[in-house]
Order: sequence, then C-alpha cells, then structure tokens
Amino acid sequence: MKKIFSLIAVAALSATVLAACGNNDSSSGNASDSSSSASGDVKEITVNAKSFEFSPNEIKVKKGEKVKLTLKNTDGAHGLEIPDYNVNLQKDGSVEFTADKAGTFDFDCSVMCGAGHSDMKGKLIVE
Repeated sequence: MKKIFSLIAVAALSATVLAACGNNDSSSGNASDSSSSASGDVKEITVNAKSFEFSPNEIKVKKGEKVKLTLKNTDGAHGLEIPDYNVNLQKDGSVEFTADKAGTFDFDCSVMCGAGHSDMKGKLIVE
C-alpha cells in the first residue's frame, strides 16, 4: 500500500511541475520581446517570461521613478519576484511601485516552472 501511495504522490508531483511549464493558452498579437515607455509620470516596462528566461533580463530605472511592471508569459507559466521591492507577480499582470532605493536588485521566477527554474534571473538597476 505504501508503494502505491508513493507512486501516486510522485506522479502527482511530476504532473504539477510539468504543468507549470506548459503552454498557457493566452493569445496575443504582440510578438515583441520587451517594451518600455514613459506614460506621464509612470515608466511602463513589460517583461516577457518564457522557458527559462526573462526578456529583458536587465531593467534600468531612475531613483524616485514610479514604475509599472507588467509580466507577460509567452511560453509556460512563470512569475516575477523582486523581494527588495515586495513585488511578486505569479501570473500575467501588472504591479506599480516607486523605485525609492538606489542599487542593483535581483529578480527571479516565483513559480516553479521546471528544470531551468533556477536559471530564470534578472536585475533591476535603480540609478
């Protein structure tokens, strides 16, 4: 009985990990890798996530600037977390924050997405 339970648990875990990297059926007509533009006082940045990278993987903003960060999954299901700014998008969506601390801040994928998950990294540079 323990072996059967163990096999079922392993199969369920494997299916969960593989599903995180699956295609997310969202359709979009925009094939660009990234976009950033100033809209009023807010700098808008779109980060595309795919297996297993962010594009762009380096974001530069000015200290004090209000930032609207949009995550778009183009391949699989990924998240984007910047712990120093308390940002954690776990699916497509946007968040706004003020870049009030100068420095270089790491961001990574916050959704377990498969074998390359630990390689999904980037940097937010606040000048």
